[in-house]
Amino acid sequence: MDGADPGPRWAAVEEDAESTAGAYRERGWTAIAGHPGQVNPVADDARVDVLLPGSEFDAALEAVDGAAIDGVDVYAGAAGGVAYRLVVATDDAAEVALCVPTYLRDDGLAPLRAAAESAGTLTVRLRPLDDRDHVEIAIDDPAVFFDAPEA
Repeated sequence: MDGADPGPRWAAVEEDAESTAGAYRERGWTAIAGHPGQVNPVADDARVDVLLPGSEFDAALEAVDGAAIDGVDVYAGAAGGVAYRLVVATDDAAEVALCVPTYLRDDGLAPLRAAAESAGTLTVRLRPLDDRDHVEIAIDDPAVFFDAPEA
């Protein structure tokens, strides 16, 4: 979306990320709630790039150091031509959770979905502005990202 407005429900999705991370923290987990500056689909690579503020990215990178993300839940919503997803990646053994809100224009979903289905996975890549490193979350069943729940 490169600088585009994240749409009418973005603040609510960020609040959901915060409350989800808070619930994990109450259980004693290390939990990071992302606050993306930009979210961009990279259809050719079956990837969603999520730009995080530097300190937030560093916290996410530190949280996953030594962790093996083995669970991913995706919560879906849509409004005003924008698809919202809250990606919650966890490692139960290490008690780590990354709660990453995303937004993509509805018209960008079809090419991204086709690429993800072809690749058999969708990657959500967290990165800082200086692109010095990244954290990748693999969604091995891309349908959970693309198929919004029935109303």
